[in-house]
Amino acid sequence: SSGINAEWPLRPGGYCQGMTSIAGILLMLMPAEQAFWCLVAIMNKYLPGYFSDGLLAVQLDGRVMESLVNDIDPKISAFLRRNDVQATFYAVEWFLCAYTRTLPWETVLRIWDMFLCEGVKVLIKTGVTLLMLAFSDKKVRDVCDSFDKALKYLKYRLPDQLLEEDFFVNELLSLHISEEQLKETHLAQLAKLQDIYR
Repeated sequence: SSGINAEWPLRPGGYCQGMTSIAGILLMLMPAEQAFWCLVAIMNKYLPGYFSDGLLAVQLDGRVMESLVNDIDPKISAFLRRNDVQATFYAVEWFLCAYTRTLPWETVLRIWDMFLCEGVKVLIKTGVTLLMLAFSDKKVRDVCDSFDKALKYLKYRLPDQLLEEDFFVNELLSLHISEEQLKETHLAQLAKLQDIYR
């Protein structure tokens, strides 16, 4: 990280520890200088505001994700609210690390292919997919009947077969979330967030 921190051209605070996972995956795929400039491009083009003070862009995308889950399956949304499992408890790591600490390597690479082509909406849809796969089964919701149980299951105990590359990507691609729905949800959640910080 010392090389990355030396001349960081992104934000006044410089390099942030949360960037390590993204930088690490880039370093596994290309030489250091290319990885550095690729990281700069990702932060500037796809993740502006993600590493700013207060993580406001991450908060916004977490709220968008929660709202989309509510639109698709209100039962899952009600379950998460009932157990006080808010996006801030799990999605910060998901988004800041672009799922490099959450999904298997092969699945991460497929998600990143889409992310680098389509942008941050892929990270949001990936989060929606994870929540749908985790809690669509009523038996799982019944067992995960507390904040601790639900969060531990979501973060550490998801069955491997749910995260397998082809299965997971097919589930993600089968989500019925239109560009218009994403835009409307983003604007609605942005207005709510602005009201909170007024």
